[in-house]
This record gives sequence, structure tokens and C-alpha cells, in this order.
Amino acid sequence: MNFGNSGQTGYEFEKTATIIGRSLAFLCLQSTSAKEGTLLQKAQFLNGLGLEFDDAAEMLGTSAASLKELARVARKGKGAKRGKKGKGERAGR
Repeated sequence: MNFGNSGQTGYEFEKTATIIGRSLAFLCLQSTSAKEGTLLQKAQFLNGLGLEFDDAAEMLGTSAASLKELARVARKGKGAKRGKKGKGERAGR
């Protein structure tokens, strides 16, 4: 492969490298157990490989806003029980 004077500009090389990078990230996702995870887990996996949430969302067929909302709900769900007592605990049982 001749990269010397092929007539491509820097922009074209950057675009090509971006496409290759996204393709490799998708192949990595498909070859791990992460492919069986939730949409948020897949997005976090792709984000860990260097893709922005916007790019991961597009790749997964959703929007970045949707992924951010899933992440917000997941964070809220983890801390939701903190400091709250169950029915049995309030009554002194």
C-alpha cells in the first residue's frame, strides 16, 4: 500500500482512519461478551475503546441523549436505596 503520494489529502486520511477505528471498535464489541449486555453497557464498552458517546450511539442505532438518560437512570438507581429505610426498619422490626 503506497501512502506516499497517493493524491489523498490529510482530511481523507483522517476520515479513512476514523472509519477503520469505528469498524475495529465494532468488531471488538462483537467478539466479546459485551455484545450480550444492555445498550448502556455496549456504549460504555465502545467509549472505553475511545469512541465518543455520540459515535457509540450512532453505531448502536440510538441517540446520545438516550444513552445519557440511561446512564443517569442507572446512577440514580444505584444510589436510590442509600439512606432510605425499608418498611420493616422504620417500624423497628
